Formats: sequence, C-alpha cells, structure tokens
Amino acid sequence: MLASGLLPILSAYWPVILLAGVVIRLLQNKYHNGLNKYPGNALAAYTNWWRYFDVRGRRAQWTHIDLHRKHGDIVRLGPNVLSFADPRAIKIIYGLNKGMTKVGIFHHSTHQTA
Repeated sequence: MLASGLLPILSAYWPVILLAGVVIRLLQNKYHNGLNKYPGNALAAYTNWWRYFDVRGRRAQWTHIDLHRKHGDIVRLGPNVLSFADPRAIKIIYGLNKGMTKVGIFHHSTHQTA
C-alpha cells in the first residue's frame, strides 16, 4: 500500500530528490565534524575531488605549502583532512610518549626455528 503510493512520487520527483541528497551530503561534509573552523581550499570543506586532481597534476606539495603560507599552521585539505605545518603537533595528535608502554605478550615474532 505504501509502496504503491510512494513509487509514483519517487519516479516523478527523482531529480529533485537526488539533488536534495547531494546538497545534504555536501553540507554534512562541511559542518558535521567541526572542521569548518579551519581555513583551506574553497572546495576542501565539501569534497576530496579537488585534492585528487591536484595530486594527479603532480603539484600537491606546492599547493600545501601555498595554503599554509596563506592560512597558517592548520589547513583543511578535505572534509575530514587537516594538514599541520608544525612538526611538534605529531606528539599531540598521535599521543606519542604519553606513558604508554608496549606489552611483550602482543609482540609476534616472525622468526622460525628449523
């Protein structure tokens, strides 16, 4: 019953529904994860496609350098990607040297004895 009433509406308005879905996805990419406060390429907030074409054009390193010169130490490169110019940020981001130690029981040896 529901499908019989819904199917004609979907078939009549599929372009509008598709466009609305794409717009919702792009806005979700921009605002959902809180990275919208970081500057970057205008398309970086919405999609990674600009970065794909930049890498394919073999100039990504220069683009990153230019973006950092223009916007500072933290630059948005994609919907979920940030670039940090300060190497000291690695310890903060990844939590290196935070008192965690490796436990020997989880270490697997690749050596085989004959």
